[in-house]
Amino acid sequence: MRCLSIRTAILLGAALLAACHGTRTPIDGRAPIIIISIDTLRSDHLPAYGYTKVETPAIDRFRSDSILFEHAYSHCPLTLVSHACVFTGLLPADHGIRDNLGYDLNPKVKTLAELLKSKGYATGGAVSAIVLRGETGIKRGFDFWQDDIDLDPAFLSIGRAQRPGEATRALAQKWIGEHDRDSNPFFFFFHIYEPHTPYEAPEPFRSRYTNAYDAEVATADDIVGKFLDYLRAEGIYDRATILLMSDHGEGLGEHGEDEHGVLLYRETLQVALMLKLPKGARKGTSVAAPVQLIDVFPTIASAFGPTPNLTGKSLLDFDSKSADDRPIYSETYYPRLHFGWNDMHSLISGAKHYIHAADPELYDLAADPAEVRNTLLDDRRTYVALRERIKPYIKSAATPSAVDDEQKQQLIALGYVGSTVNTAPDAVLPDPKKNIGKANAISQAFRLFRDNKFEETLTATSALLRDNPNMLDIWALQSRALSKLGRIDEAIDAAKQGLRIAPNTPSLAVTVANLSLEVGRLDDAEAHAKLSLRQLPHDSHEVLARVALRRKDFVKARQEANAAFDNDKNRPGNLMLAGQIALEEGNVEEALSDFDQATALRQSKNQPALPHLNFFRGDALARLGRSEEAEAAFREEIKDFPTDPQPYKNLILLYAVENRTDAATQLIFALEKAAPTPPSYIAISETLKTIGDARGAKFWASRGLSRYPASKQLQALYRG
Repeated sequence: MRCLSIRTAILLGAALLAACHGTRTPIDGRAPIIIISIDTLRSDHLPAYGYTKVETPAIDRFRSDSILFEHAYSHCPLTLVSHACVFTGLLPADHGIRDNLGYDLNPKVKTLAELLKSKGYATGGAVSAIVLRGETGIKRGFDFWQDDIDLDPAFLSIGRAQRPGEATRALAQKWIGEHDRDSNPFFFFFHIYEPHTPYEAPEPFRSRYTNAYDAEVATADDIVGKFLDYLRAEGIYDRATILLMSDHGEGLGEHGEDEHGVLLYRETLQVALMLKLPKGARKGTSVAAPVQLIDVFPTIASAFGPTPNLTGKSLLDFDSKSADDRPIYSETYYPRLHFGWNDMHSLISGAKHYIHAADPELYDLAADPAEVRNTLLDDRRTYVALRERIKPYIKSAATPSAVDDEQKQQLIALGYVGSTVNTAPDAVLPDPKKNIGKANAISQAFRLFRDNKFEETLTATSALLRDNPNMLDIWALQSRALSKLGRIDEAIDAAKQGLRIAPNTPSLAVTVANLSLEVGRLDDAEAHAKLSLRQLPHDSHEVLARVALRRKDFVKARQEANAAFDNDKNRPGNLMLAGQIALEEGNVEEALSDFDQATALRQSKNQPALPHLNFFRGDALARLGRSEEAEAAFREEIKDFPTDPQPYKNLILLYAVENRTDAATQLIFALEKAAPTPPSYIAISETLKTIGDARGAKFWASRGLSRYPASKQLQALYRG
């Protein structure tokens, strides 16, 4: 009897140990697995983590079904780097991606999608920003990866570098709905970009909250709630493993950083993390022990057996009483690569947070979660121990590879600096903490441009360039702002100044080419387009096609257009260019067909509106005498791009032909309200002059001069 009791005790002990490590509620390797990633979400701005100033009913409901991890941390406050950690279970130096730009996933590294695919899973993903572009390797192992988000770099529009979460949700639900769930399980990665900047929440959330970031958080909750309701309605939710996470937080002005990427304080490193297991296992529980995003991979992989050679641990190995003080490492090379400042590194051990820099810091997260008091001098023993402990983690980043210019412009549109800076490994560099104001000023300059505040953009860029005249992104931004103000000669000079600093910058050469084309300097446009042919063949050939079109050399224009898109008509922009050539040739029906195909293709791909597409459609329709349809097309262009004067100009002319004077007048004032810039006043004055209203043309030139007295074009129009 005694032997039996010992054996029973051993078995009971083993069972209890297994329960502590979560093996009684493993991930079901035959059921759906879903990761929901809410970009830039601070955990301390969720009610589930104690915040009271925003309502998130969907996430609250999900929390009640889940394990909540009270102290979860990212390894880098950058989207691509952080998600690579999730998908590989490795730290940045090991998976190879050290920044959003210029790095690809190590081809030898196995991803979570590859693992699940090898276990019979169908794998799908839909993302909401080009930061997670598949060509970096982040999509490896996915059968379906939807990142088809186009950008026209000339617009530098945030809306054209990210996709609304609602659109991504529709893509996710479509893929899940079409998947044959009876034959094999599926893994889906669903990523939304709310609440990343700019904080422009839709109604009703915009009006509901005075804090714009919180309004975006509420928007994200609404999107996630609809997605979870879909899973419930489809009978997927209860049996699925669903992980809700964020990749990093947001500075919101704390410690001087408005956004993220430069500093490594808690507000940008601590993330939301909740895990819902099948059938409600461990629902409503919490884990106080610090965990990290590289723990996600071994958690899901635990459904199929042990995961050796990984630093992370299964999230199921922690319980509410655990007090693990294992080190959690984070880094950012963003300040070094983009500003020429020091890279930053940090280590969290238990409640202690050590930030390794030229001016090191130590904080007690339990007593001081806002990290206001640097305890380094008071706790030298902990500082020395963590300083030694972090050394093996710090591994220098390789020089970033050459970057496709379109990708760079897309990241600039999202508020990240695009150009990289070369620094020697042993160089003594400025401290990011002492220079964070400059990073905020750069972000502010881009926000001013996106908000159509072009005069303010010039003021901001001029100040930045006085401080550092070698900032290529700022020369490019200043050139664009000058262009929007109709100061084309100055815009060309600004772009050329950037080229003098870095002659091998193809984007600036293309900018000069496009601006030269705009003012009819065809030889200059051609010469600068040829400068960038090797690095940017698509953009360069497109400019050369437009140059040939202006010269009425239609054969050459088609040759260059075909070279631009390599005979690929599966891109709306390519079809639009073909249509423009046909339109200039007088083949109006053919042109309209190209424009209609471009429109249908854009809609089928859920792409945002393409600049000028509806304008050219309207032009073709007007030439065919289909006035009502032409008006509708011009109206659509104005709705999508309210600050572009060209569709207003053509629609005013259309109204004039139809003697609709009141409609034309209303449209003139609508343009002034949407874009009170020199190009708008010039467009109005020129249009009135064209229709024979010399008095009106002079009035609007005068009205423009009252705002922009130095405009030579307005002066000439006023003189008549």
